[in-house]
Amino acid sequence: MREDPARKGLLYACTEKGVYISFNDGDDWQSLQLNLPVTSVRDLVVHENDLVVATFGRSFWILDDVTPLRQMDAHVAAADAWLFRPQTAIRMRAASDQGTPVPMDEPLAPNPPELAMLDYYLKDKPATAIQMEIYDSEGKLVRRFASDDVLHKTNPNDVPIQVEWIRDPKPLLAEAGMHRFVWDLRYAAPKSVRRSQRGPSGPLAVPGSYTVKLTANGMSSTQPLTIKLDPRVKTPQDALVRQFELASKLAERLGEVSTALQQAGELRKQLDVRKKEAAGNAELLTALQALEKKLEAEVETDRDAEFGLFGIAAPGKEPEPLRHAAAALTGLLIIVDGSDAGPTTDAATASERWNEAAQETLARWAAFQKDELGSVNGLLRNARLKPLLVEESLPPR
Repeated sequence: MREDPARKGLLYACTEKGVYISFNDGDDWQSLQLNLPVTSVRDLVVHENDLVVATFGRSFWILDDVTPLRQMDAHVAAADAWLFRPQTAIRMRAASDQGTPVPMDEPLAPNPPELAMLDYYLKDKPATAIQMEIYDSEGKLVRRFASDDVLHKTNPNDVPIQVEWIRDPKPLLAEAGMHRFVWDLRYAAPKSVRRSQRGPSGPLAVPGSYTVKLTANGMSSTQPLTIKLDPRVKTPQDALVRQFELASKLAERLGEVSTALQQAGELRKQLDVRKKEAAGNAELLTALQALEKKLEAEVETDRDAEFGLFGIAAPGKEPEPLRHAAAALTGLLIIVDGSDAGPTTDAATASERWNEAAQETLARWAAFQKDELGSVNGLLRNARLKPLLVEESLPPR
């Protein structure tokens, strides 16, 4: 039997058939078995925020983060929804080599969740979607999650590796009971950027104080969250702030360029349809074909093969095509956000130059939509055909 070092009267007991817990100094006991096999438990110890259990013949098991157990009381039991105060999150980066996944025919248990573990309780299933929001110390929204979010699910046919290697995002659950949601300490990924294993992510939050807010059935509750730097990393806070600011700037610009590329892709599809519809109208067909050539020039050029995957070459004198700008911004974001260090002089200089180049590219794209696309749309309307449209407008510049 062990007493929790953080809460007096919270006891854990090992028996021949499992583990039990008492919240009132042993007067009452209940099972803490969860997914632990029925087996003889010979010893246990509370190590910081985890409960480590040694079994006879089943190796040892760890119950990760018992902070919700330490906060369990009558108020929690009576509440319709409850957000537990999370333990301190350590800002650690994933290993660069994830290793080969254990074969699925091998017995295994999941590894502990990484980064910020956010625990909450719902007495009943809410009538509407619930939300989890994270705010920084200045009250600015960092990330918002909802139980009705449409999450990306990897198609095994779209990846060249075993799907077991890929971790798809987990949903925010809205069923009755206890739940744990893990925030990866990252801001949202750049808008319109397709999620991939090696693609850019949102900037990593800097160490500091944050606030977690849970909203369910129109009622909200908040808890503080502290993020601390990996103790092995000695980078000063101001360098991490500069890294975050530059990564945020690159991510925002990359989102705008990616949105423009998405618009261009949709415009291509619409042009194919309109060319078929205008087959009997020589003037309109010529205008559509000319617009298509100009569209391709906006998106890419014959230099794409030379430009490479990330294209960190210096921008040219003329506005770069959208694909070049996206490749450069992607590469720079991965470089700037790739380690716990302030941006180098070269990275900062290249980022500034490509940020300016991307602004010029976006300005030219906006002019293309207004002038070239607007002119052809006038011809389409005269021919009583549906005009060409882009799904989403970029912010004015």
